[in-house]
Amino acid sequence: MGMPRKARRWVLIGSLSFGVLVVVCAAWLGWRVWTVKSELDALVPLAAEARTAIDAGDRSRLSEVSQAMSAGAERAATAAGDPLWRLAEAIPGAGENLVAVRVVATELDRVAQAAPGVLEITESLEDRAPGTLVDTAALAASSAQITDSARSFARSAEALAALDVDALISPVARGVSQVRDVVDALAPLTGVAAGAADILPGALGGEGVRSILLMVQNPAELRTGGGISGSFVELQADGGRLTLARQADSSEFPRLTTPIVEVPATTTALYGDGVARYVQNASMTPDFAATGDIVSAWWSTLTGRTPDMVVSVDPYTLQALLTVTGPVTLPSGAALNADNVLDTLLVQPYVSLASDQQTELFSAAVEAVFARVADGSVDALGVLRAVEKPAADGRISVWSAHDDEQELIARSALGGPLARQDAAGPGAFAVYFNDATGGKMAGYLDVAIDSQTVECRADGLTDVALTVTMGSHAPADVGSLPFSVTGGGMFGVGIGDIGTNVTVTAPRGSFVGEVIVKGERYPAATAIEGERAASTARVNLSPSEVNTLEFHFLVPRDDADSVRIVHTPLMNAADVSIDGGCAATVSP
Repeated sequence: MGMPRKARRWVLIGSLSFGVLVVVCAAWLGWRVWTVKSELDALVPLAAEARTAIDAGDRSRLSEVSQAMSAGAERAATAAGDPLWRLAEAIPGAGENLVAVRVVATELDRVAQAAPGVLEITESLEDRAPGTLVDTAALAASSAQITDSARSFARSAEALAALDVDALISPVARGVSQVRDVVDALAPLTGVAAGAADILPGALGGEGVRSILLMVQNPAELRTGGGISGSFVELQADGGRLTLARQADSSEFPRLTTPIVEVPATTTALYGDGVARYVQNASMTPDFAATGDIVSAWWSTLTGRTPDMVVSVDPYTLQALLTVTGPVTLPSGAALNADNVLDTLLVQPYVSLASDQQTELFSAAVEAVFARVADGSVDALGVLRAVEKPAADGRISVWSAHDDEQELIARSALGGPLARQDAAGPGAFAVYFNDATGGKMAGYLDVAIDSQTVECRADGLTDVALTVTMGSHAPADVGSLPFSVTGGGMFGVGIGDIGTNVTVTAPRGSFVGEVIVKGERYPAATAIEGERAASTARVNLSPSEVNTLEFHFLVPRDDADSVRIVHTPLMNAADVSIDGGCAATVSP
């Protein structure tokens, strides 16, 4: 029996109404998508221009770009936040692209809202009295807003990183990548700015005279934190003004038979008993708070003064500063600039100068660069921009004797190697290199580091192998170079060879596994240091030789799926690769 005519009419009317509703909704959603696309097409180049304005120190242009971004980002975020849009995100195939577009619009809006904080620090750093590095009072007053901006940028970077670009259609994927690149470029700068706003007012004498001890590391002879501690410069800070108080080099400190301060047994087990007996080894421990204590004790013994802060830098940091200060003149009359500083300090001295002349040159370079920074004539924001990369590479570490400042520093990547590992996430490994040659051979060292998931176990642990491949590109006749380069064979390393102690520290909750060197099981030194399992092995490299060290750890499953790797900053960039963890393998 067929459907009554009246019922058929209502079904037809209902079907037509539904069809009309679908068309209207589709049209509305299409208009919203077009609106968001149009706004995002305009916003992406604006976001890139914001970074350009920051790099150029152009506050006026940054303000204009920020206002334009804010208006466009708000319109895009409003359109993408439409309830109909959120419903459409459940549509298979199209939904993930709509989610990505909404996230991009939302995060660009967040970035635009955070821009005033960037303007705050540019104004705080630029508007200062003659002869001062910063206006400490103005910087302290703007600290809260700058910190909020940094948090916003960090949240945006995290949200964009969570998007799976490979699952998106090409135009959306390209847009996500472009915005991600811009935010990733801005986020570290705002993070450094927030740290500066929190720490600098007090550290630069805003509340009374402070002593800042610069420790300059030489990466030609590696230590965990970068290199041997060769030169020291004490600065006095008062109301944002810096003056040079005292300079010393490593030859002025004695060699001790007992540590100058107490060192944990785990540190000695991994790094030897010389950590606090020789000033050159102060950064051998990854805990820069311990390094600060060690260096403070050395300086107090030498001068009778205890520094309020210890700041570690290296010649790569000097190179970055020279891009802002311009060339400086050494006592010899030679000009030191960003192009020649690395060769001048890390290569030529060990070929042509005696040991005391090398030390004198290094100290003179440090004094010249920091005297220029300290006189208040340089672009303070430019200094902040310049040190962004060396800070990210681990070439700048800071410790404060003041608990409130140290608490903030220890939670940032500026807190030293251990803090960098913490900041990299719970799945982070750290690889540290300590020279065993006694010479300046690190310029010939090549390093590659990769993580491999060996076994995903049923007990929730994963066998992760961290392979460190090391090679020497030293010339065959390297043994003819001076003692200061080769070490002269005094420490059991052949003349011309590179001897290195390699320490790998695993994520918290991990267990030490076997270590394989040159294909054979190695009796590695092991310890649990700061709740982290660690192993140390030794390798010697002759010219053109390549060796591998394979460190195994049992790592909690979640951490094994989010591996990150940090390492001692090197003269030659390390090649780092990470596999996909258990999420990319078939578990038993």
